[in-house]
Amino acid sequence: MNTLSTQNLSSSINLFLHYFTEQEEKKLFKTVKETQGIYAKRDYYWMLLMRETAIRLGVLAGPDAGKAQRHDLPMVGLTVGDAERSLQEGYLVYDSMNAKNLKKHPIALNKSATSALRHLLKIHKEMSEGIDWETPRLDRPLFLSRNNQAMSRRSFQHRFTQWCRLAEVPAGTPHWLRHSWAKRYLERTTSPDALRRVQAVLGHSNLSTTSIYTAPDRESLDSAMREASTCFR
Repeated sequence: MNTLSTQNLSSSINLFLHYFTEQEEKKLFKTVKETQGIYAKRDYYWMLLMRETAIRLGVLAGPDAGKAQRHDLPMVGLTVGDAERSLQEGYLVYDSMNAKNLKKHPIALNKSATSALRHLLKIHKEMSEGIDWETPRLDRPLFLSRNNQAMSRRSFQHRFTQWCRLAEVPAGTPHWLRHSWAKRYLERTTSPDALRRVQAVLGHSNLSTTSIYTAPDRESLDSAMREASTCFR
């Protein structure tokens, strides 16, 4: 097996395991939405924004420490100004430095993503009350932690893991929301160029990368095993 085939097989196996079923998604978001408090509300809407735009965590949280060091980047994610400009333009505005391989692609905002951004701006305003800011308003981080600092990548990941545990769904990562978006779209669409659309939304350079989303998943293989059963007892 050549290197490319091995990589594609590895990616398919990862996807096979690393996504939420539709019922798991519903259970996860329902759990977060029904939990009281400003931090739960903040988490619900950044999770919804990720799910509805299929973005990577770096767009929200900024680059990881290694990438920041390699490219001499500030570890700044989505800002208040980015959110406001996104609502004006109808497309997500973000720093290309926070994109994979430093390459941006257009990300259209649907109604849910637009609503998420509006709520996140309100939440930021509420959490900002009483903070003596030195940073201009538009440059402030959209997502604040309990210590009034920008949420770190680790904080996003930790909060997500906690919500998965509380919702009693597989212990995923925020990146699973990206996989789940692609799988839900391919399950529901009848478009003949569906895979090309997924490629564009996810920002993949090669269609071969996107094709892993057509691999059989857990549900289809479970169904195959039931259909092939001899029913001997």
